[in-house]
Amino acid sequence: MTEKPPDLAERAFRRRRRQDAALVLPLFGIIMLLTPVFGLFSRDTLIFGAPLPFVYVFSVWFLLIVLARRMSYLLTKDDGGV
Repeated sequence: MTEKPPDLAERAFRRRRRQDAALVLPLFGIIMLLTPVFGLFSRDTLIFGAPLPFVYVFSVWFLLIVLARRMSYLLTKDDGGV
């Protein structure tokens, strides 16, 4: 059975949701990277020999890169008829 393509209003709604998510991503990154400033990592904990704040910052940075790449793909993909 073939699926009918979504109507124009639904496609526009989905695209707008993706654009909104792309706008929220930098705010999410700012909040995640400000967290160490507030003293979450007051202990001297090592993970694989690296200090915990170091691992946290680079993990968040990597996650933001992956999410930005995904958002870029979703915003540029063809919606099937637009």
